[in-house]
Parts: sequence; structure tokens; C-alpha cells
Amino acid sequence: MRNYRPIIIEKIGISLPDIEILKLRLNEHLPETWSSFHSHQHGQFLIYLRGRGEQTVQGKRYPARAGTVIYVGPNERHRFEKEMSRQPLCLVIDVNLLSKDKNRSLTTLGELPSTELNFIRSRISQLFEMRGPVSEDRIIAVGAVILDVLDPVLRAVGWLKVKEAKRRSKGTVTVRVEKIINDNMENSSLTLSRVSELLRFQRDHLNRLLKKESGLTFSQIRSQLRLKKAQGMLIKGSSVGDVSLAIGMNDQNYFARWFRSQVGLSPTEWHSHNVDSTHHSELDILS
Repeated sequence: MRNYRPIIIEKIGISLPDIEILKLRLNEHLPETWSSFHSHQHGQFLIYLRGRGEQTVQGKRYPARAGTVIYVGPNERHRFEKEMSRQPLCLVIDVNLLSKDKNRSLTTLGELPSTELNFIRSRISQLFEMRGPVSEDRIIAVGAVILDVLDPVLRAVGWLKVKEAKRRSKGTVTVRVEKIINDNMENSSLTLSRVSELLRFQRDHLNRLLKKESGLTFSQIRSQLRLKKAQGMLIKGSSVGDVSLAIGMNDQNYFARWFRSQVGLSPTEWHSHNVDSTHHSELDILS
């Protein structure tokens, strides 16, 4: 398989409880329509930053587009087939996941919200600025970028639970806003203006505070929380109509379009892929 690798970081040597990060590279698939089947002795996270295609893993085909995360386990045969569009750009992280807790599940296919995809793109772009002679400061800076990238990736495939994740620090205003959204998820009329009244802030000032604390606007925070709840309900077998109402969208068709815009699949397609592709793996979580 011929790939252009503008970034290759080998022998990373980051070891955390239950995970060892081996290597990171940024691949632009050139120029073949598909790669040949191959496998590795380690696991891989494939994070698509642009382009479209299909990744086949152990004979099952998964759609890939910007924001798609695919986990390929050790010795699992896989290959990528691109669509005739812009050259796909894929971030590959080689890992060993070490725990032997079989109660942990891992999905092959995950999707990053647009805000987290943009965050990863931003952090990866910073690696280009870190090229140069090896130094202790550079090693620490590169490691920080890799850990920042890995956090949303692990959450996307269900390996790192949100409540357990070492997420970017949040200010008290963001936490309060998230609680209001979660407590009123079914309320379709919940707006930034209403939340501002509850917290006794000016509307625009509250949005600026949220942006400063979390990097996200009120609308982006609400979308992330809605998506999390919707995916959790779909995994448990709830109907599309019930999920739509539960997250405050009274129009089921509107919900289906919104869900597709977030993850690239309809609710039914997403449910099918994630239920069928669940790995009951030998994994535990960072604690």
C-alpha cells in the first residue's frame, strides 16, 4: 500500500493504565482506489480527517468520511477503498490495549462531533510546528498533543466513558449550563436566552463565557449532549420517534436529518453498525 506520510512519530513510548501508544502517522491515500488486505499485531485507531470511502474490517464494510473513527483490533484483516473525490486523509494511531476485563465493550465504528473533529485537526496541525531537534520540551509537547487527540477518539468508540475521561477542564459556568440542558433535554423550547435568564447572565455574555471556558458555543454544547443521549438510547433499542422526543425534537424527520449531519449515518444505520460491530474485548478503562 502506497501512502504519503507527512507526519510519522515512531517509538512514542507513552504508557498509561491499560494502554500503550506505539506510533502516530498521518496518511494521505495515494493514488490507488483501494489498498490490499493486511493486518498488524497491534491495534489501530483510524481517524478520517477528510475524504470518503469504505473501510473493510474482518469482512464487514464500514462507511468512512471526515469524523469517522474505526478501531481495528490486533490481527484483524482490513483495507480501505476510497470514493472518487478528494484524497482521503487519515490519522493512524497504533496502540496496545492491555486490560483483561471482558466486561468492557468496544465498537469498531465511531463518529466524532464536528467540534471535536475540528479540535483534532487543530491539534494535529500544531505537530507541524514542533518539527526540529529532539528536546525534552518537544517530547512533552508532542505527548500532550497525542493525549489530547486520543481522548475524544477513545470516547467515540466507547472505550473511554465520558464520566471517566480526563476531559479538558471545564469552568463552573459550562458545568451549570450542561446540567440545565441535561435536566431539560425534552424541552424543545430551551434556548440560550432562557438559560441566560436562569443563570442571571446577559445572553451574549453567557455565550462568550462558554466559548472561553470550553471552546464551544451554547448550541454546540447542546448538540453534543443531544447526540450523546440519542446514541445511548439507540444502542438500547429505543425507537427513532422516542429518541427524537427525548432530546427535544418533535419532528422525527428533522431529527433524522440532524442525526445524519452529525455522524454521517441515519439513526437506523448507526444503530445497525454499532450493535453489530461491538467488540467484547479484553479492555478496561483509564481510571
